[in-house]
Amino acid sequence: MVNEIASLSPSERFNSIIEGLYNDVATRAYNGWFPLALHELVLVKLIWRRLRRMNRQFAAIMARCRAGILVRAVAERPAGASPRSRGPRPGQPSQRYGWVIYAISWFVWNRHYELKEMLEEPEIEEMVAAAPEFGRVFRPMCRMLAVKPPAWLRLPRKPRPSRAIKHPPAPEFLVNAPGAIHKPDGSIWLRIGASANWRPGGAWETLELAQKFDPPIRIWPRRG
Repeated sequence: MVNEIASLSPSERFNSIIEGLYNDVATRAYNGWFPLALHELVLVKLIWRRLRRMNRQFAAIMARCRAGILVRAVAERPAGASPRSRGPRPGQPSQRYGWVIYAISWFVWNRHYELKEMLEEPEIEEMVAAAPEFGRVFRPMCRMLAVKPPAWLRLPRKPRPSRAIKHPPAPEFLVNAPGAIHKPDGSIWLRIGASANWRPGGAWETLELAQKFDPPIRIWPRRG
């Protein structure tokens, strides 16, 4: 059984996972002992449609990849060109990690391990590297089945927008205060504890030790 699975092509292994999910969903939907509530039935239908869409998407990418169309289109993209802008994503049935497992039943964990083992194969990593569009299928499937995506499948994090706050100019006497610490946002901080009046031979052996217990306090702008 293990040798048969290992000998399958990436397309066959993906189809095997999808077919297994179809069977899991059907088993849950037609379980007469635990009938579905109305909202559960709606979610099951959404899962079924999602699986069909993912299956078609994977097959279309694989067909273009084999024909050389997909790879050539990526290679001919001008350097530095930005990808096509997309509209807002449609609403998702759930954003919970492993949401299909919780929506169907515990036996969907079998597909979790099948997908995890599939993504551990070097052949799959090479396939996604040659056609990154496969990531649009594998990443949502990882979320559905609670599989942590490998490093080569994750998208780079978007840089956080700068939230620098510029404060109004401080009064001259605060700007020129002895020991004032000027921050890039225009705020001014000052140590007003033990280190402000430190002298050799005092309670603190060194100025650094006194500053350790005397953190700066913001004196501009004043806290409301």
